[in-house]
Amino acid sequence: MEKKRYVWLKTIIALAVGMIFLVPIYWMIIVALKPEGNSAVTVAEWFNFTNLTLDNFRKVLTESQILRWTWNSFFISLITAAVSVVICSLAAFAFSKLKFKTSKFFYLLLSLGLLIPTEAIIIPLYNVSMKLDLLDSAWGVILPGLTNPLGIILMKQFMDGVPKEYIEAAELDGCKSFKIWWYVCLPLTKTAMVSVGIFNFLLAWNNFIWPFISITSSENMVLATGIPTFLSNNALVLNTIMAASALAAIPAMIVFILLQKQIIQGVSMSGVKG
Repeated sequence: MEKKRYVWLKTIIALAVGMIFLVPIYWMIIVALKPEGNSAVTVAEWFNFTNLTLDNFRKVLTESQILRWTWNSFFISLITAAVSVVICSLAAFAFSKLKFKTSKFFYLLLSLGLLIPTEAIIIPLYNVSMKLDLLDSAWGVILPGLTNPLGIILMKQFMDGVPKEYIEAAELDGCKSFKIWWYVCLPLTKTAMVSVGIFNFLLAWNNFIWPFISITSSENMVLATGIPTFLSNNALVLNTIMAASALAAIPAMIVFILLQKQIIQGVSMSGVKG
């Protein structure tokens, strides 16, 4: 009986916490559907559905390039995630399974990269991108995002869990380092690669500082920079802001709904059991 009460208590607490997180989303949608000037500040307005309108969404879709910005964000995030997860896996394999004298030094150097904020490298990154003619282009955003120290560190945690017996068996069969990574480590760390890939995708999707500095033309902007630029060039009407925010949140919500199992696994798992 006490165990059942404990389960019910956890369920009630979980529902209460879920409702707390859903209230701001509900308020955003309601304000976005209200006419301009109606910010739904009272609880009664939250449940008044008589004056709902889609005019704010039409305004955002017609007066901005939000669909183009969404595509740019998706393209940049997808390419960044796909390429960076391969780089992270290869680097993690080298640190975990290959023996070389400077491995500890370079791994320490890699870990120290987590302490360097993005703002500290903006100026040299801008100068290099300008000399390579990468400014105001998608590749100018993709290439700097391919190196992710945290992704390499996370992948190494999984690589360390690959049994040594598998590596030794592959070496006896005549496999070199790349084949060992491809045929042994890669299949055993697919879950980790998916989790790191989703992590890198979300990082690229939410990236603001570097796209804001490197991209100047409206058609090449990403969603994170395009929405604030659009709102700053228009009257700051709360209904328009909420409509733009709701449209910007839809792709991220779809990604989370489709990949929530992998996202939860990526957060909860810290290694691979041998």
